[in-house]
Amino acid sequence: MRRAAAACGLAALALTGCAAPGRLYVNPEADMSFYNRIAVLPFDNLSNDRFAAARVTRALVTELVISGRYEVVEPEEFRVALSRIGGEANAQGLYDMAKLKQGAQSVQATGILRGAVTEYQMMRVGSDQVPVVGFDVELIDVATGNIVWRLSTMKKGRGRIPVVGGPNALTLSRVTQDACVDAVGQLEREAF
Repeated sequence: MRRAAAACGLAALALTGCAAPGRLYVNPEADMSFYNRIAVLPFDNLSNDRFAAARVTRALVTELVISGRYEVVEPEEFRVALSRIGGEANAQGLYDMAKLKQGAQSVQATGILRGAVTEYQMMRVGSDQVPVVGFDVELIDVATGNIVWRLSTMKKGRGRIPVVGGPNALTLSRVTQDACVDAVGQLEREAF
């Protein structure tokens, strides 16, 4: 009887959009106070939605700015700096690390934020559709190329009929925002 109740409780949590925190790696040798100005690369898109990467990048950068932890180099300023030195991504979407370092140094950035959107879709759950957003993001030390921190997260919204009370997250944009708020919150608690 207890197992059945526990299983029902877990199913209810899964359907309501509650999710475990993202997986986070923090480099134990990194001095987090050193990384105060960061440049942002456009996220890669591994989803089927062609605008997913731009949407998640903007939402995450917004939450980082709101946190007050980083000064973010304007994306256009970093793009122009990379363009000046021939540091744009190649045909496969890859960047030369030496050019990234040079471009980041020219805009006085100590870290480079890069990521990839892994999920961005409406998923069928029973007779309902729920939004699902997942992404990986990392901060790279400009001087060494080492990972400062890396976070992987996925968040599922709610269906049209909530199992447990509370607001519904019915849209991809709302779930994206919620996932980014959760990710930055986890970074604030465990990394900054």
